[in-house]
Amino acid sequence: MATVMIFSLPFFSHVKPTLPLVAELLARGERVIYYSDEQYRAMFADFDVTFRSYGNMRELFVDENDLGLYLSNPQTMLEYLVPGVIQKSRLVLNAILADVMAEQPDYIVRDSDAHWGKLIGELLEVPVACYVLTFAINQALLEKDHDFLMHKVFKIKEGYAKVEPTASELNRIAAALAEKHHIQGFGLVDAFSGNEELNLVYTSKAFQPHSDVFDDRFMFIGPQFPNVSAEKLQSMMIRTKQDHELPLIYISFGSIYTDRPDFYRKCIEAFRSSEAQIIMSVGKSIHPSSLGEIPENMTVHEFVPQLEILSKADVFISHAGYNSVSEALVFGVPMILFPQGADQFAIASRLEELGVGVYVRDMNISASELSGITFETMNNEKMKAQAVKLGSSFFETGGMSEGVSKILEYVDHS
Repeated sequence: MATVMIFSLPFFSHVKPTLPLVAELLARGERVIYYSDEQYRAMFADFDVTFRSYGNMRELFVDENDLGLYLSNPQTMLEYLVPGVIQKSRLVLNAILADVMAEQPDYIVRDSDAHWGKLIGELLEVPVACYVLTFAINQALLEKDHDFLMHKVFKIKEGYAKVEPTASELNRIAAALAEKHHIQGFGLVDAFSGNEELNLVYTSKAFQPHSDVFDDRFMFIGPQFPNVSAEKLQSMMIRTKQDHELPLIYISFGSIYTDRPDFYRKCIEAFRSSEAQIIMSVGKSIHPSSLGEIPENMTVHEFVPQLEILSKADVFISHAGYNSVSEALVFGVPMILFPQGADQFAIASRLEELGVGVYVRDMNISASELSGITFETMNNEKMKAQAVKLGSSFFETGGMSEGVSKILEYVDHS
Protein backbone atom coordinates (compact mmCIF):
# COMPACT_ATOMS: atom_id res chain seq x y z
CA MET A 1 0.00 0.00 0.00
CA ALA A 2 1.47 3.29 -1.13
CA THR A 3 0.62 6.72 0.26
CA VAL A 4 -0.73 9.24 -2.24
CA MET A 5 -1.17 12.90 -1.39
CA ILE A 6 -3.79 14.83 -3.36
CA PHE A 7 -3.57 18.62 -3.58
CA SER A 8 -6.88 20.15 -4.68
CA LEU A 9 -7.85 23.71 -5.44
CA PRO A 10 -10.13 24.70 -2.54
CA PHE A 11 -13.40 25.27 -4.39
CA PHE A 12 -16.46 23.05 -4.57
CA SER A 13 -16.24 22.77 -8.37
CA HIS A 14 -12.65 21.53 -8.02
CA VAL A 15 -13.26 19.18 -5.09
CA LYS A 16 -16.47 17.37 -6.05
CA PRO A 17 -15.11 15.92 -9.35
CA THR A 18 -12.19 14.33 -7.47
CA LEU A 19 -14.42 12.06 -5.35
CA PRO A 20 -14.36 9.26 -7.99
CA LEU A 21 -10.55 9.59 -8.11
CA VAL A 22 -10.36 9.16 -4.34
CA ALA A 23 -12.78 6.22 -4.42
CA GLU A 24 -10.80 4.42 -7.13
CA LEU A 25 -7.45 4.96 -5.39
CA LEU A 26 -8.90 3.55 -2.16
CA ALA A 27 -10.33 0.59 -4.06
CA ARG A 28 -6.80 -0.18 -5.31
CA GLY A 29 -5.57 -0.28 -1.70
CA GLU A 30 -3.80 3.09 -1.63
CA ARG A 31 -3.64 5.27 1.47
CA VAL A 32 -5.04 8.69 0.52
CA ILE A 33 -4.19 12.03 2.17
CA TYR A 34 -6.34 14.80 0.75
CA TYR A 35 -5.55 18.52 1.08
CA SER A 36 -8.26 21.14 0.62
CA ASP A 37 -10.22 23.75 2.56
CA GLU A 38 -11.78 22.80 5.90
CA GLN A 39 -15.32 23.43 4.63
CA TYR A 40 -15.04 20.38 2.35
CA ARG A 41 -14.05 17.89 5.07
CA ALA A 42 -17.63 16.59 5.30
CA MET A 43 -17.57 15.54 1.64
CA PHE A 44 -15.08 12.82 2.61
CA ALA A 45 -16.95 11.52 5.65
CA ASP A 46 -17.79 8.27 3.85
CA PHE A 47 -14.23 7.71 2.64
CA ASP A 48 -11.34 6.19 4.55
CA VAL A 49 -9.27 9.28 3.81
CA THR A 50 -6.91 11.38 5.90
CA PHE A 51 -8.22 14.90 5.29
CA ARG A 52 -5.86 17.81 5.78
CA SER A 53 -6.75 21.51 5.64
CA TYR A 54 -4.60 24.15 4.00
CA GLY A 55 -5.52 26.38 6.92
CA ASN A 56 -6.56 29.98 6.41
CA MET A 57 -5.59 30.04 2.73
CA ARG A 58 -8.79 30.06 0.72
CA GLU A 59 -8.84 33.84 0.25
CA LEU A 60 -5.65 33.46 -1.78
CA PHE A 61 -7.67 31.82 -4.51
CA VAL A 62 -10.80 33.94 -4.59
CA ASP A 63 -11.28 34.91 -8.22
CA GLU A 64 -12.47 38.50 -7.68
CA ASN A 65 -14.16 38.06 -11.06
CA ASP A 66 -10.83 37.90 -12.88
CA LEU A 67 -8.89 41.00 -11.96
CA GLY A 68 -7.41 42.51 -15.11
CA LEU A 69 -9.53 40.28 -17.30
CA TYR A 70 -9.43 42.56 -20.30
CA LEU A 71 -5.90 43.92 -20.19
CA SER A 72 -4.63 44.44 -23.71
CA ASN A 73 -0.96 43.45 -23.32
CA PRO A 74 -0.13 39.75 -22.72
CA GLN A 75 3.33 40.55 -21.34
CA THR A 76 1.82 42.91 -18.75
CA MET A 77 -0.60 40.18 -17.75
CA LEU A 78 2.25 37.70 -17.29
CA GLU A 79 4.10 40.21 -15.10
CA TYR A 80 1.06 40.02 -12.81
CA LEU A 81 0.19 36.33 -13.18
CA VAL A 82 3.58 34.62 -12.87
CA PRO A 83 4.62 36.19 -9.53
CA GLY A 84 1.06 35.63 -8.30
CA VAL A 85 1.15 31.88 -9.00
CA ILE A 86 4.58 31.57 -7.39
CA GLN A 87 3.70 33.64 -4.33
CA LYS A 88 0.47 31.72 -3.68
CA SER A 89 2.22 28.40 -4.12
CA ARG A 90 4.99 29.33 -1.71
CA LEU A 91 2.51 30.51 0.91
CA VAL A 92 0.64 27.20 0.74
CA LEU A 93 3.88 25.22 0.66
CA ASN A 94 5.27 26.97 3.74
CA ALA A 95 2.01 26.42 5.62
CA ILE A 96 1.83 22.65 5.06
CA LEU A 97 5.38 21.47 4.31
CA ALA A 98 6.19 20.22 7.82
CA ASP A 99 3.06 18.07 7.89
CA VAL A 100 3.67 16.84 4.35
CA MET A 101 7.23 15.80 5.15
CA ALA A 102 6.04 14.00 8.28
CA GLU A 103 3.66 11.90 6.16
CA GLN A 104 6.30 11.08 3.50
CA PRO A 105 3.99 10.45 0.52
CA ASP A 106 5.13 7.99 -2.15
CA TYR A 107 3.61 10.12 -4.89
CA ILE A 108 1.45 13.19 -5.47
CA VAL A 109 -1.65 13.82 -7.56
CA ARG A 110 -2.44 17.51 -7.98
CA ASP A 111 -5.01 19.81 -9.52
CA SER A 112 -3.59 21.47 -12.63
CA ASP A 113 -4.07 24.79 -10.81
CA ALA A 114 -2.27 23.62 -7.64
CA HIS A 115 1.28 24.57 -8.61
CA TRP A 116 2.46 23.96 -5.04
CA GLY A 117 1.96 20.25 -5.65
CA LYS A 118 4.62 20.42 -8.34
CA LEU A 119 7.01 22.29 -6.04
CA ILE A 120 6.46 19.81 -3.20
CA GLY A 121 7.05 16.89 -5.55
CA GLU A 122 10.36 18.40 -6.60
CA LEU A 123 11.39 18.96 -2.97
CA LEU A 124 10.51 15.41 -1.92
CA GLU A 125 11.72 13.88 -5.20
CA VAL A 126 8.53 11.86 -5.67
CA PRO A 127 6.43 11.36 -8.84
CA VAL A 128 3.70 13.91 -9.52
CA ALA A 129 0.64 13.29 -11.68
CA CYS A 130 -1.91 15.94 -12.57
CA TYR A 131 -5.66 16.05 -13.13
CA VAL A 132 -7.21 18.67 -15.40
CA LEU A 133 -10.88 19.38 -14.66
CA THR A 134 -11.61 21.18 -17.91
CA PHE A 135 -9.74 21.57 -21.22
CA ALA A 136 -6.05 20.72 -21.17
CA ILE A 137 -3.57 23.22 -22.51
CA ASN A 138 0.03 22.66 -23.51
CA GLN A 139 2.64 24.68 -25.35
CA ALA A 140 1.88 22.92 -28.63
CA LEU A 141 -1.78 24.01 -28.52
CA LEU A 142 -0.84 27.62 -27.76
CA GLU A 143 1.65 27.68 -30.63
CA LYS A 144 -0.83 26.10 -33.04
CA ASP A 145 -3.80 28.39 -32.32
CA HIS A 146 -2.86 32.02 -31.74
CA ASP A 147 -6.52 33.04 -31.49
CA PHE A 148 -7.04 30.53 -28.66
CA LEU A 149 -3.97 31.93 -26.90
CA MET A 150 -5.02 35.57 -27.14
CA HIS A 151 -8.77 35.35 -26.66
CA LYS A 152 -9.41 32.13 -24.69
CA VAL A 153 -6.30 31.94 -22.48
CA PHE A 154 -5.40 35.62 -22.02
CA LYS A 155 -9.09 36.57 -22.51
CA ILE A 156 -8.24 39.73 -24.43
CA LYS A 157 -11.27 41.11 -26.23
CA GLU A 158 -11.31 41.02 -30.01
CA GLY A 159 -9.41 44.02 -31.38
CA TYR A 160 -8.09 45.09 -27.96
CA ALA A 161 -4.59 43.56 -28.10
CA LYS A 162 -1.94 46.27 -28.44
CA VAL A 163 0.73 43.66 -29.19
CA GLU A 164 0.41 39.99 -30.03
CA PRO A 165 3.66 38.14 -29.24
CA THR A 166 3.93 34.48 -30.21
CA ALA A 167 3.44 31.63 -27.77
CA SER A 168 7.17 30.91 -27.89
CA GLU A 169 8.02 34.51 -26.99
CA LEU A 170 5.52 34.48 -24.13
CA ASN A 171 6.90 31.16 -22.90
CA ARG A 172 10.37 32.72 -22.67
CA ILE A 173 8.96 35.76 -20.85
CA ALA A 174 7.15 33.53 -18.31
CA ALA A 175 10.33 31.51 -17.71
CA ALA A 176 12.42 34.67 -17.21
CA LEU A 177 9.87 36.12 -14.77
CA ALA A 178 9.88 32.88 -12.77
CA GLU A 179 13.68 32.77 -12.66
CA LYS A 180 13.64 36.18 -10.97
CA HIS A 181 11.76 34.40 -8.18
CA HIS A 182 14.27 31.51 -8.22
CA ILE A 183 11.87 29.07 -9.90
CA GLN A 184 13.19 26.90 -12.72
CA GLY A 185 11.18 25.03 -15.34
CA PHE A 186 8.21 27.42 -15.24
CA GLY A 187 6.56 28.19 -18.56
CA LEU A 188 3.60 29.93 -20.16
CA VAL A 189 1.25 27.01 -19.42
CA ASP A 190 2.08 27.17 -15.70
CA ALA A 191 0.81 30.75 -15.52
CA PHE A 192 -2.71 29.54 -16.35
CA SER A 193 -2.88 25.84 -15.63
CA GLY A 194 -0.20 23.19 -15.57
CA ASN A 195 0.67 19.66 -16.52
CA GLU A 196 3.02 16.87 -15.56
CA GLU A 197 4.46 13.72 -17.13
CA LEU A 198 0.99 12.20 -16.66
CA ASN A 199 -2.27 14.14 -16.87
CA LEU A 200 -5.82 12.88 -16.44
CA VAL A 201 -8.10 15.17 -18.45
CA TYR A 202 -11.77 15.28 -17.44
CA THR A 203 -13.16 15.54 -20.95
CA SER A 204 -13.25 13.64 -24.23
CA LYS A 205 -11.07 14.14 -27.27
CA ALA A 206 -14.20 15.23 -29.15
CA PHE A 207 -14.71 18.17 -26.77
CA GLN A 208 -11.04 19.05 -26.22
CA PRO A 209 -9.85 21.82 -28.58
CA HIS A 210 -7.04 20.62 -30.84
CA SER A 211 -6.87 17.17 -29.23
CA ASP A 212 -4.39 16.13 -31.93
CA VAL A 213 -1.56 18.11 -30.26
CA PHE A 214 -1.68 16.08 -27.03
CA ASP A 215 0.58 13.06 -26.72
CA ASP A 216 0.19 9.97 -24.54
CA ARG A 217 1.08 11.98 -21.41
CA PHE A 218 -2.54 13.18 -21.59
CA MET A 219 -5.27 10.64 -20.89
CA PHE A 220 -8.83 11.75 -21.62
CA ILE A 221 -11.10 10.10 -19.05
CA GLY A 222 -14.31 12.13 -19.50
CA PRO A 223 -16.19 14.12 -16.85
CA GLN A 224 -16.92 12.38 -13.56
CA PHE A 225 -20.27 12.26 -11.77
CA PRO A 226 -19.76 11.57 -8.05
CA ASN A 227 -22.33 9.51 -6.20
CA VAL A 228 -24.11 8.53 -9.41
CA SER A 229 -23.58 5.02 -10.76
CA ALA A 230 -23.36 4.37 -14.49
CA GLU A 231 -26.65 2.45 -14.25
CA LYS A 232 -28.38 5.38 -12.53
CA LEU A 233 -27.07 7.80 -15.14
CA GLN A 234 -28.31 5.58 -17.96
CA SER A 235 -31.78 5.36 -16.39
CA MET A 236 -31.91 9.14 -16.02
CA MET A 237 -31.13 9.52 -19.72
CA ILE A 238 -34.42 7.89 -20.68
CA ARG A 239 -36.76 10.82 -21.34
CA THR A 240 -40.45 10.25 -20.56
CA LYS A 241 -41.92 13.71 -21.22
CA GLN A 242 -45.71 13.64 -21.67
CA ASP A 243 -47.38 15.34 -24.66
CA HIS A 244 -49.12 17.91 -22.46
CA GLU A 245 -46.02 18.73 -20.40
CA LEU A 246 -44.57 22.23 -20.73
CA PRO A 247 -40.93 22.58 -21.82
CA LEU A 248 -38.47 23.09 -18.97
CA ILE A 249 -35.99 25.99 -18.94
CA TYR A 250 -33.25 25.66 -16.32
CA ILE A 251 -31.16 28.68 -15.25
CA SER A 252 -28.03 28.51 -13.09
CA PHE A 253 -24.68 30.29 -12.79
CA GLY A 254 -23.08 27.57 -10.67
CA SER A 255 -21.74 27.99 -7.15
CA ILE A 256 -19.31 30.93 -7.46
CA TYR A 257 -20.71 33.48 -9.94
CA THR A 258 -24.14 33.69 -8.35
CA ASP A 259 -24.34 37.33 -7.25
CA ARG A 260 -26.23 38.42 -10.37
CA PRO A 261 -29.60 39.83 -9.14
CA ASP A 262 -30.13 42.04 -12.20
CA PHE A 263 -29.73 39.09 -14.53
CA TYR A 264 -32.09 36.94 -12.47
CA ARG A 265 -34.73 39.71 -12.60
CA LYS A 266 -34.25 39.86 -16.36
CA CYS A 267 -34.95 36.13 -16.55
CA ILE A 268 -38.12 36.60 -14.52
CA GLU A 269 -39.25 39.32 -16.94
CA ALA A 270 -38.25 37.29 -20.01
CA PHE A 271 -40.24 34.20 -19.10
CA ARG A 272 -43.06 35.60 -16.96
CA SER A 273 -45.77 34.93 -19.54
CA SER A 274 -44.09 32.15 -21.50
CA GLU A 275 -45.50 28.72 -22.22
CA ALA A 276 -42.75 27.01 -20.26
CA GLN A 277 -41.79 25.85 -16.81
CA ILE A 278 -38.72 27.64 -15.40
CA ILE A 279 -36.44 26.51 -12.59
CA MET A 280 -33.81 29.04 -11.51
CA SER A 281 -30.99 28.39 -9.04
CA VAL A 282 -29.50 31.59 -7.59
CA GLY A 283 -27.02 30.39 -4.93
CA LYS A 284 -26.71 31.39 -1.31
CA SER A 285 -25.77 35.05 -1.89
CA ILE A 286 -29.23 35.94 -3.25
CA HIS A 287 -32.47 35.36 -1.36
CA PRO A 288 -35.31 34.55 -3.78
CA SER A 289 -37.61 37.04 -2.03
CA SER A 290 -35.27 39.88 -3.02
CA LEU A 291 -36.03 39.33 -6.71
CA GLY A 292 -39.58 40.58 -6.60
CA GLU A 293 -42.75 38.77 -7.62
CA ILE A 294 -42.07 35.28 -8.95
CA PRO A 295 -44.55 34.17 -11.65
CA GLU A 296 -46.49 30.94 -11.24
CA ASN A 297 -44.58 29.16 -13.99
CA MET A 298 -41.22 29.77 -12.26
CA THR A 299 -39.60 28.39 -9.10
CA VAL A 300 -36.49 29.99 -7.59
CA HIS A 301 -34.15 28.13 -5.23
CA GLU A 302 -30.76 28.67 -3.64
CA PHE A 303 -29.67 25.24 -4.89
CA VAL A 304 -31.30 22.37 -6.75
CA PRO A 305 -30.32 18.76 -7.57
CA GLN A 306 -28.82 19.86 -10.87
CA LEU A 307 -28.25 16.47 -12.47
CA GLU A 308 -31.87 15.51 -11.88
CA ILE A 309 -33.14 18.84 -13.25
CA LEU A 310 -30.95 18.63 -16.35
CA SER A 311 -32.21 15.11 -17.07
CA LYS A 312 -35.62 16.73 -17.67
CA ALA A 313 -34.58 20.14 -19.06
CA ASP A 314 -35.11 21.27 -22.66
CA VAL A 315 -32.63 24.16 -22.55
CA PHE A 316 -30.04 25.43 -20.06
CA ILE A 317 -29.07 29.07 -19.45
CA SER A 318 -25.60 28.76 -17.92
CA HIS A 319 -22.34 30.50 -17.02
CA ALA A 320 -20.48 27.79 -19.00
CA GLY A 321 -18.83 26.24 -15.96
CA TYR A 322 -17.33 22.91 -16.97
CA ASN A 323 -19.16 20.72 -14.45
CA SER A 324 -22.52 22.23 -15.39
CA VAL A 325 -21.81 21.99 -19.12
CA SER A 326 -20.76 18.34 -18.82
CA GLU A 327 -23.92 17.43 -16.94
CA ALA A 328 -26.05 19.16 -19.58
CA LEU A 329 -24.28 17.38 -22.43
CA VAL A 330 -24.82 13.96 -20.86
CA PHE A 331 -28.54 14.57 -21.31
CA GLY A 332 -28.21 16.26 -24.70
CA VAL A 333 -29.43 19.65 -23.46
CA PRO A 334 -28.55 22.66 -25.69
CA MET A 335 -27.33 25.78 -23.89
CA ILE A 336 -27.38 29.57 -23.84
CA LEU A 337 -24.04 30.64 -22.42
CA PHE A 338 -23.04 33.73 -20.45
CA PRO A 339 -19.44 33.05 -19.34
CA GLN A 340 -18.37 34.96 -16.22
CA GLY A 341 -14.71 34.14 -15.65
CA ALA A 342 -11.88 31.58 -15.57
CA ASP A 343 -12.07 28.97 -18.36
CA GLN A 344 -15.72 29.67 -19.12
CA PHE A 345 -14.97 31.84 -22.17
CA ALA A 346 -13.04 29.01 -23.81
CA ILE A 347 -15.80 26.53 -22.95
CA ALA A 348 -18.53 28.79 -24.35
CA SER A 349 -16.55 29.32 -27.55
CA ARG A 350 -15.98 25.59 -27.97
CA LEU A 351 -19.67 24.79 -27.46
CA GLU A 352 -20.58 27.45 -30.02
CA GLU A 353 -17.99 26.03 -32.44
CA LEU A 354 -19.43 22.52 -32.06
CA GLY A 355 -23.00 23.74 -32.54
CA VAL A 356 -24.39 22.81 -29.13
CA GLY A 357 -24.73 26.24 -27.54
CA VAL A 358 -25.28 29.94 -28.17
CA TYR A 359 -22.52 32.13 -26.71
CA VAL A 360 -24.09 35.47 -25.69
CA ARG A 361 -21.36 38.06 -25.37
CA ASP A 362 -23.51 40.79 -23.85
CA MET A 363 -24.99 40.35 -20.36
CA ASN A 364 -27.07 43.47 -21.03
CA ILE A 365 -29.31 41.97 -23.71
CA SER A 366 -33.00 42.75 -23.24
CA ALA A 367 -35.51 40.38 -21.67
CA SER A 368 -37.25 39.96 -25.03
CA GLU A 369 -33.94 39.10 -26.73
CA LEU A 370 -33.16 36.54 -24.03
CA SER A 371 -36.58 34.96 -24.47
CA GLY A 372 -36.17 34.81 -28.24
CA ILE A 373 -32.72 33.21 -28.09
CA THR A 374 -33.92 30.68 -25.51
CA PHE A 375 -36.93 29.42 -27.46
CA GLU A 376 -35.01 29.42 -30.74
CA THR A 377 -32.26 27.29 -29.13
CA MET A 378 -34.76 24.97 -27.45
CA ASN A 379 -36.49 24.27 -30.79
CA ASN A 380 -33.29 23.76 -32.77
CA GLU A 381 -33.28 20.03 -33.57
CA LYS A 382 -29.80 20.12 -35.10
CA MET A 383 -28.38 21.67 -31.93
CA LYS A 384 -30.09 19.02 -29.80
CA ALA A 385 -28.62 16.24 -31.95
CA GLN A 386 -25.14 17.75 -31.67
CA ALA A 387 -25.49 17.95 -27.88
CA VAL A 388 -26.46 14.28 -27.73
CA LYS A 389 -23.51 13.33 -29.94
CA LEU A 390 -21.01 15.29 -27.85
CA GLY A 391 -22.42 13.93 -24.61
CA SER A 392 -22.08 10.39 -25.94
CA SER A 393 -18.35 10.94 -26.47
CA PHE A 394 -17.90 11.13 -22.68
CA PHE A 395 -18.81 7.45 -22.41
CA GLU A 396 -16.25 6.42 -25.04
CA THR A 397 -13.29 7.28 -22.78
CA GLY A 398 -11.40 4.98 -20.42
CA GLY A 399 -13.00 6.56 -17.37
CA MET A 400 -11.53 6.81 -13.89
CA SER A 401 -10.67 3.12 -13.60
CA GLU A 402 -8.25 3.30 -16.53
CA GLY A 403 -7.05 6.69 -15.33
CA VAL A 404 -5.98 5.33 -11.95
CA SER A 405 -4.39 2.30 -13.61
CA LYS A 406 -2.32 4.74 -15.65
CA ILE A 407 -1.31 6.63 -12.47
CA LEU A 408 -0.17 3.45 -10.74
CA GLU A 409 1.74 2.35 -13.83
CA TYR A 410 3.40 5.76 -14.05
CA VAL A 411 4.41 5.67 -10.38
CA ASP A 412 5.81 2.14 -10.71
CA HIS A 413 8.02 3.19 -13.61
CA SER A 414 9.17 6.48 -12.09
